[in-house]
Formats: sequence, structure tokens, C-alpha cells
Amino acid sequence: MRSHGVPSFPDPDSQGDFPPLDQGALGVSKQASLEAQGSCKHLLSKGGTSGTPQQRQQKLAFGLKVAQCLRTHGYPTFPDPGSSGQRLPPGIDPSSPRFEAAQADCEQRTRKDLGLG
Repeated sequence: MRSHGVPSFPDPDSQGDFPPLDQGALGVSKQASLEAQGSCKHLLSKGGTSGTPQQRQQKLAFGLKVAQCLRTHGYPTFPDPGSSGQRLPPGIDPSSPRFEAAQADCEQRTRKDLGLG
């Protein structure tokens, strides 16, 4: 991750798990983080699908709610997670200030709605 543009990415713990990541603490845009994750996914055990079935389900539920929220915040073609291989439809600039603000708002609302803090 560090060599792919996320210099403050943390080390894993002794079990090989990464701490919960606060996007703001990474110091890069969400898009830069996603691109680095895509480049490094092959290095993770199970291709990045680690965690318990419950954790994977919670992550999917979070992603679905964020996508739904983004569609109601001016991005009607924003896809559900996994439906487009991380590719966004034309017209959505994930590095634009408008999109980043909508995404941050939707993630915060979703965390609150799901009781994730």
C-alpha cells in the first residue's frame, strides 16, 4: 500500500490483521486508497476476502447502504459494491470535492445507521 501511494498505511498486528482504517488518517483520497487496495489485493490471504462470514456480510451491508445513499445524493448511476469491478460509470469523478463530500457524508450516516460508531 505504501509503495502504491498510501505512505501512512499501518502495519498489521501480530495476527496479520489491520486496524480499522479512518480514511482521513491515511492522508490520501478515497480513490487513491481504493486504487492501491486493488493493486495489492492479490497479496492478502483469500484475495482480500478475509474476515468471518459475519464481518464480510457487515462490510457488504455497509457498502450497499453507502451506494444507495450516493444515488440519492446526485449520483443516480452509482453501482452497488462488486457489481462493476470497482469501475465507476462515466460522469462520476471520485476525486472531485463534490463526490468526496457526498461519500464522506454517506459513510458517516451509514456508520450511524448501522451502529458502527
